[in-house]
Formats: sequence, C-alpha cells, structure tokens
Amino acid sequence: MSKLTIRPVHREEYPQVVALIKRTMLELNSKDYNRDYLLEYVKRYDSEALAAFADSPECHFYVAYIDDTLAACGAIAPSEERPGAMEIRSLYVLPDYAGMGLGREMMAVLEGDPAFLSARWVVVSASITAHPFYAKLGYTYAGGVPVCEDNDHYWMEKFPKRGNRKIIG
Repeated sequence: MSKLTIRPVHREEYPQVVALIKRTMLELNSKDYNRDYLLEYVKRYDSEALAAFADSPECHFYVAYIDDTLAACGAIAPSEERPGAMEIRSLYVLPDYAGMGLGREMMAVLEGDPAFLSARWVVVSASITAHPFYAKLGYTYAGGVPVCEDNDHYWMEKFPKRGNRKIIG
C-alpha cells in the first residue's frame, strides 16, 4: 500500500515543485486552455519565482508525497488580488494522481492550517479546469455568480469564520 505524506515544503524541493506545476498545467489544463497560452503561463514558473512566494513569512506552502514521489503541492497566503483575504494558491496534483482524492487531501491540510482557520475570508482564483473541484468543496463564486474573468479563471470564496454549513434537505 502507498504511503501519503503531506508536509511543509523544503527549499531544496523547489525545482521539483516547479516541474510538477509545469507538467500539471500543460497536461491537465490543455482541454480548457490554448497550448500557446499555457506555454507562456508556465514560463513564469522557476525556482526563484517560487522562492519569492513560498519563502514569504505569511505563506504556508505544502507538498504531498506518495511514497517517494512528489505528487502535489499547495499553499495558503495573503491574497494580492483581494486585500484582506487569504488565498489558496498553487494547488497542483501530478497528472498521474489526478482524480484519486489527492487534491481533497491537500485541501484538507490547507483548510486545517492556522492561516485558514483564522481567516475571515478565503479566496481562490480557480482555473476553468478546477472551478468545479472547488465548488464541491463548498467554495462559492464571488458575488454568487460564476464569472470567468478574461476567459481564464473564476474568483471563488469561502468564509471559515461563518462555518460554511451546508443545508441538507
């Protein structure tokens, strides 16, 4: 049986994390985005760019390993786009493990992080590919209406201090 380990990222893992992000973007998002757009997008990712984000004191960046394979990553940090909010960022699952619940496991860690639990408001810039995933986890479209900004992403949100209770019935 495979062993899942989720823990904070180590600096020496940044090159592997960047490779995971690039591969995931190019493979999993290709059904929703133009290949040239994706190639331009992944050019922004390198170890220095990741370090600038992941090394900031308010960023909590995690990696998930299945046995010895880096299989996913994700972070929670203050939002640059939505002042006053925390933001789920850089959630990527290696294509080999897509659809196996690893994204949910990573979100459980992020939603259990003290930064999430103390936040009044948490947002995510959900890709066209990923917005149904976040909706299943209780995130709602900002303003209550799904708006795909710039044919690129949806702003979605959750309010941890409100409890996000689902009404059944």
